[in-house]
Amino acid sequence: MGMPTQKCLPLGLLQPTKIKERLLRETYSTFLSMARVALGASNSVRSRGQLHKVTYGRFKEQYGVASQLVIEATSYAWSIRKSSGCVRGIHKCIVRFDSRLFSFKRTARGNPVLSLRLNKGRVAIPISQDGAYKRFLQHLRKDWHLTSIIMKHDLSLLAVLSKEMPKPPIRLKVIGIDINSSKIAVTIIGNGKVLKQCYFGQDLSTKQFLFTERRRVLQKYRDTTSKGKAGLKLKCLSGKQRNYIRTRVWQIANEIISLANTFNANIKIERLRHIGKRKGQFNKNIRRKINRIPCVFFRHALKCVAERKSIAVSEINPRYTSQTCPRRGYTGKENWTNYSYFRCKNCGYEADRDRVASLNIALRASQSPSAMAQAPRRGASVSSLVWQDEGCERLHQITPSCKPTNSFVGN
Repeated sequence: MGMPTQKCLPLGLLQPTKIKERLLRETYSTFLSMARVALGASNSVRSRGQLHKVTYGRFKEQYGVASQLVIEATSYAWSIRKSSGCVRGIHKCIVRFDSRLFSFKRTARGNPVLSLRLNKGRVAIPISQDGAYKRFLQHLRKDWHLTSIIMKHDLSLLAVLSKEMPKPPIRLKVIGIDINSSKIAVTIIGNGKVLKQCYFGQDLSTKQFLFTERRRVLQKYRDTTSKGKAGLKLKCLSGKQRNYIRTRVWQIANEIISLANTFNANIKIERLRHIGKRKGQFNKNIRRKINRIPCVFFRHALKCVAERKSIAVSEINPRYTSQTCPRRGYTGKENWTNYSYFRCKNCGYEADRDRVASLNIALRASQSPSAMAQAPRRGASVSSLVWQDEGCERLHQITPSCKPTNSFVGN
């Protein structure tokens, strides 16, 4: 049996009339109100079914909307409760229309329209026949099935598609991935050997830093002299930064999946949750470095591309991956000589810390003791799978175990 895969595609809409736009906004406001009330009531129940029993009759009497919209609002509130672990306010939401609440039709002239069941009946919204619509039709022709329509807070619509992908084959080789603020380290293990190690996304970290510096300057101007102009520049810069990060992360995900196809390997990544830091946690520079890591979006992009290529992506416990010596297994925070450097206090093994973490992730997944023998001793020469830019000599003025050889550094 295959793996169900989902993706969201934007639907370009023509400008609706003022009445239709008002109806869409009323539906969004009603859905948001129901979700807020349901989230507040979720603190006194223990399951989604109990929450539905408590809120369904009240919502039907107060709002008079379609039953399925009431169910969707309750389910959305319960998903927020489960993901956050506590009751928090909802400032914006997404409205989901399942197959009973939408349909595609054509006008007398043959133009496509999307019919949505809103608060007070159905409304037909004209669809723009642009590149997004053509891409949507291409997916339908490739056996993707339309499951639902999502409306965001800006009234933009997304089509949720689903498809059964073939089950990933059994692969004996493993790719370990460590995500950090400066780069993404990748290690490939197979047949008891370290086959390849490389870096990706170093340019992404540099670009993020430049965006941050530019934002700092614009925020200073906004708070002092040119408020309006600096504010517009900040808004434009935020969009550029967001688009660049998303595009670059998808590119890196495709490069890693291509590498996995070449070596016929499965992928293991860290199970990272809630790594974002707020004011008061660490100092400002460290907090900025941590918050610049696009961990969640990278994991999402990697899994989406991997599912289409029938490559299994799974998560492992990241505990002590950057503190454990891959050669002797000695674990301790004293192995960190520098923020980006690792030196084992037991056997003297030294390397880049991200490289060590990715190697440990691959070793945990493969559980291959013979692969640990690939980790060199201090001063010993290593294979050509080492980078010239790890900065061993520059940081520590020592003869590193990482000899400069042919570089396999990624983008």
